[in-house]
Amino acid sequence: MNDIIKYVIMFFFYSFAGWCLESLYCSIGEKRLINRGFLTGPLCPIYGTAAIVLVVLIYNPFKDNLLIVFLLGILLCDIVEYLTSLIMEKLFAARWWDYTYELFNIAGRICLKHSLYWGVISVVFVKVIHPGVENLYAKIDVKYLIYILAAILVVFVLDVINAVRKALDIRKLQIKLNSILEVLSSTLSEVKDTIEDKYEVVHSLAQKQADRVADFKYQLEDTVYQLDVRLTRRNKKKNDDKKSLSSRLFYDNPNFERRTRIKLKNIQSMIDDIKANVFESEDMQ
Repeated sequence: MNDIIKYVIMFFFYSFAGWCLESLYCSIGEKRLINRGFLTGPLCPIYGTAAIVLVVLIYNPFKDNLLIVFLLGILLCDIVEYLTSLIMEKLFAARWWDYTYELFNIAGRICLKHSLYWGVISVVFVKVIHPGVENLYAKIDVKYLIYILAAILVVFVLDVINAVRKALDIRKLQIKLNSILEVLSSTLSEVKDTIEDKYEVVHSLAQKQADRVADFKYQLEDTVYQLDVRLTRRNKKKNDDKKSLSSRLFYDNPNFERRTRIKLKNIQSMIDDIKANVFESEDMQ
């Protein structure tokens, strides 16, 4: 029982430490303060999970062999990062980080540069950080830890429920964008194929596709409005402590904003292309 309490407490501690590290790293890169992570509270559970994996599988057996710690740290942390990315994308139809443009990446979920970071952090963790945390933990009365843990768990569960609810809102938006992209792509392909192969029915098809484009343009405008509410709310309520979590998830995850804007740009490009083909088809008549 004591070991379970110990690991749970350390999970939360390292989740908090990881949040500090991640938020600092992203804030420097974006040149603004960022509350990094899926949750509203100062926790990044992926770091807590990786830390516990390192403690259980590496700390005692290999802590004196830095090379093994480095290599296993890369392997284990990459597995945690890859699976977390995959699971969250399946659940919420969105990526929380994307290494597509990094060298030697795998599906954009892990990459060589960040794998090396994991290796270095693993060595520092095993040789410096965790021994200190172990010593500190040994000095604390377990009785007090139970009360602390109970309070943290209640807040954590409520935070997770709220974060999932808001993330599902984002999922709906992403699915809508993907649906529009898919249908517009099909429409554009239809228009081009028909123009090339069947000039005699171009006019009727053009009118049909024009109606479809108008319908999707309306959907696009509605989707853009929903997106802009999230993306611009930070400017309207910059100092508002009650900023919604869905807005923060966009604001503090630049990958969300970048990928969503790319989708919107692609949609607009397809609409313009379809309209151009439609007008050209009418002129041919």
